[in-house]
Amino acid sequence: MIHPWNQALFHRLADRARMPHALLIHGRAGLGKLALARSLGQWLLCESPASDGPCGVCDACNWFDQGNHPDYRQVEPREEEVDESGKVIKKASKIIDVESIRGITGFLELSSHRGGWRVAVIHPAEYLNAAAANALLKTLEEPPPQVLLMLVCHQPGRLLPTVVSRCRQVPVLPPGEREALAWLMEAGVESPASVLAEAGGAPLTALGYA
Repeated sequence: MIHPWNQALFHRLADRARMPHALLIHGRAGLGKLALARSLGQWLLCESPASDGPCGVCDACNWFDQGNHPDYRQVEPREEEVDESGKVIKKASKIIDVESIRGITGFLELSSHRGGWRVAVIHPAEYLNAAAANALLKTLEEPPPQVLLMLVCHQPGRLLPTVVSRCRQVPVLPPGEREALAWLMEAGVESPASVLAEAGGAPLTALGYA
């Protein structure tokens, strides 16, 4: 889902003829950056894309919504895993490690299952450790054709400068106060002005507070 304040940005990015191989989508938390990246990826893989987003009904969109599109990958830090008794099997991780990135780079080098694009999202990209970031550089320097790699980042200053320089930067800005308040009211938030101020103007963070 593309949040309304990111719709114009989506339109600027949704151009297959001018699509770069890598995007660094950055901004404060709570602005819908991951949703923007996922919507752009789904649109790129969609078999009947519209000007305002993916069609949502083709086979590719159905696979994407079910989380099993063969030409899409998403990497995030490992979440905590527990067994049936509630005992922790694996602790949550605060890093994205080199093995995860090798899996992504290997996937991007394969032929597309659908004869089109391959898309990968790394979120949040500032969790890449040094080895993972260096493993990513080869793909950024020598990208295969019809590949889009999106790094979604809250703190781009924590990324290696060599990684940043090889991506097209896409800043995501907070919406205007009126638009943000209207969205929060539509979501059923009472006294939206106070929680929006507490969230620093980030609507999704404000919704979480509410």
